[in-house]
Amino acid sequence: MEFKDKILPQLLRAIKDRTPIHKQVPNKGKIIFNKIVPYLFIYRVPDSGKDRMLSELTKSELASAVFLPYNGDDSVSLWIPKLATALAEEFGTCLLIEVWSAPEDQDADIAIHLSQKNALVLAEYLKKNIETEAPEFLVELKRETKLPRPPRLPLLVDTDDTKKNIVISLGISVRKRYENIEGAHLPLLARAFRESLAKGLSRLFFEFVRLYTTARAAQFKMKGQERLNAEIYEIDRALAKESQKFDFLLLVTPTNSHEAWLQFKKDKYRKAPVFHYRPIPIDPDIVKRNLYNLRIEDIYDPTIAYLFRDKRRELDDMMTMLASRGTSDFKYGSLMVFGNVDEQLYGLAKAMLTAIDSITRSEREESEEEYLDAKAFARLAEEEISFLQQQSPTFKTSVRVRDDIAGVMVNHGVLNISKQYRISKRRAIALIQHEVGTHIITYFNGKEQPFSLFRLGVPGYEQLQEGLAVLAEYLVDGLTNQRLRILAGRVIAVQHMLLGHSFVETFDMLHEEYHFSTSTSFTIAMRVYRSGGLTKDTAYLQGFKELIQYIQEGKDLNLLTIGKIREDYLPIVHDLIQRGVLRPPRIKPRYLHEPYTDKLKDVDQFASIFKMINY
Repeated sequence: MEFKDKILPQLLRAIKDRTPIHKQVPNKGKIIFNKIVPYLFIYRVPDSGKDRMLSELTKSELASAVFLPYNGDDSVSLWIPKLATALAEEFGTCLLIEVWSAPEDQDADIAIHLSQKNALVLAEYLKKNIETEAPEFLVELKRETKLPRPPRLPLLVDTDDTKKNIVISLGISVRKRYENIEGAHLPLLARAFRESLAKGLSRLFFEFVRLYTTARAAQFKMKGQERLNAEIYEIDRALAKESQKFDFLLLVTPTNSHEAWLQFKKDKYRKAPVFHYRPIPIDPDIVKRNLYNLRIEDIYDPTIAYLFRDKRRELDDMMTMLASRGTSDFKYGSLMVFGNVDEQLYGLAKAMLTAIDSITRSEREESEEEYLDAKAFARLAEEEISFLQQQSPTFKTSVRVRDDIAGVMVNHGVLNISKQYRISKRRAIALIQHEVGTHIITYFNGKEQPFSLFRLGVPGYEQLQEGLAVLAEYLVDGLTNQRLRILAGRVIAVQHMLLGHSFVETFDMLHEEYHFSTSTSFTIAMRVYRSGGLTKDTAYLQGFKELIQYIQEGKDLNLLTIGKIREDYLPIVHDLIQRGVLRPPRIKPRYLHEPYTDKLKDVDQFASIFKMINY
């Protein structure tokens, strides 16, 4: 007992000094402050035994106490009011939340208990956030006359403190749907409960700080080493290692595009081209095994666990695609990774082609102008890189001219240009902003983040990324009618491929029905039919369409350059920035500076994408 008597003064001193502290209480449990915050999350382990989900949830919180309420003495229960009072003295108010397993007669999956008037706004905020994360859960508020606590257990708060509103108390009772009737743990359902609660509680904490304390939320941003343990970085490194063993786009793109085009032309466009590909340098089965050996399920932080699981699933799907490269199964893997063509997008693409083709040919043909070869285009790219280095000397990349690719592509932050590449000067300026100003900048800004997936790309990042890149072309006056036709033609070609048509049939459709040149028709078809059928090329038009809506909703464009993300990741990005885990974007592309941003006002007024056609 003498040893235990020393723990409370140590905890109180740590609160006064704002020093993180972890204390094991012999035969009782743990009290942990990863950071001194005006908040304590409590789980009292019942006589029936520890609930695994509730215990893991508690451990994921900034400040927590997990303990047995009796077991010889109840000293820890007596410490909690003193800790809450000390936190309130430091910050003006303290939020105390206790969690317990719901009784059998509770209908709701999660019930939030409160009695204080000023706890209502917090309880409603928590309810809304849990429902946002898990719409399938039934969440209810229980307003009671007495302060919340588990059945048959004493209060853990000083009622004088709650009357003065310097301590706000909430209770959360959780129905054990994550166990079957025999009591066996159901891991996927338990994870859904834990993650939705943890995300809701994280947002609640910052809302509580904003509304009720004398502190600023920025004080509680976590430094990486304070909050994220070594295991998280180890898993991130392992995911990056598996990702970097292969270059997906290079592996699924033909090495002989130019030669195949010459042969296709020689065959009078009647015989499907034969494409050659790079050898696959990995065994997909071994990569999959390595991926599923990563113990992502042991990560308590639900946001980071979600990021890693999402990336692992995508890498798994890519391995399946590579294993089936050159077969019809590749197409089905592509649908899993890059998605299908929805009716609305297909209708938009057809309507755009019709609208542009309704303009007389002399009006829609691009004016004759100077063309640049691959080396001249590379010099333009290097000039843009020098411009961006003025913002950060650490911004470094390279430009490579090579003969084993078609067109232009960025891989791992490096710009690769085909030796045969030619482009008009007007389009070159636009493409520099597309490739360097978007793809390379998001790689660099992602590299500045603590997790590698922000530079490698979160699953499904292509849609937002390509939409932003096309917007860049528009902002620098390089989004021509011919370019819009190509974006629409890609969607039409993907749909045609998915309907079972051959390469030659799709080529004919593009050339004869939509009047693309033979070389452009070949390039569009090659991109769509490569490796067995790739649906990725729908991302450009779909992403651009959604980005126009994003701009019209008044949302922040700069945030989209933080890394290779997708739009539904933005709440996660906001959460991690707020917690101090992610950093704001380091480099800002040229097109998000004046005078180019003036054109955003036009985008804001556009009724539709058709306003971007040059009539």
